[in-house]
Amino acid sequence: MKVVFFISLFFINTFIQDKSLNIEPEKVYNLKLENDSNIILLDVRTLEEVLQNNIKNSLNINYYSENFNESINKLDKEKIYYVYCRSGRRSMNTVLLMRELGFQNSYNIDGGILKWMELELPLK
Repeated sequence: MKVVFFISLFFINTFIQDKSLNIEPEKVYNLKLENDSNIILLDVRTLEEVLQNNIKNSLNINYYSENFNESINKLDKEKIYYVYCRSGRRSMNTVLLMRELGFQNSYNIDGGILKWMELELPLK
C-alpha cells in the first residue's frame, strides 16, 4: 500500500511540475521578443526540420547532436528560454535538463511548432 501511495505521489508531483514548465504558444507570441535581449527562443529540432519552418529569431541546437548537453550548458543561465520542437517532447526533456543545469527560467512551448502552426501564428 505504501509503495502504491508513493508512486502515485511521484506521478502527481511530476505532472504538476511539468505543467508549470509549460507555456502556451499564444503567450510566447504576445511577448515583445525582438525588444528583449533576455528572452531566447530555443529550437531543438534537427536542421532538416528547421529548414522547413521556424519561429523568427530562434536559436537552433539540435537535440540529437553529440554535443547537445555541452551546447546547452554554454548558454547564459540568466536569460529566459522558451524551448520548442515539433510536438513538445524533445523540448520538455530539454527544459528538464536545463533546470538540472541551473537554468531557472526555461519553459517548454506547449505543443511545439505543430500547435504554433495550428494556431496560425507566424513563422519565418
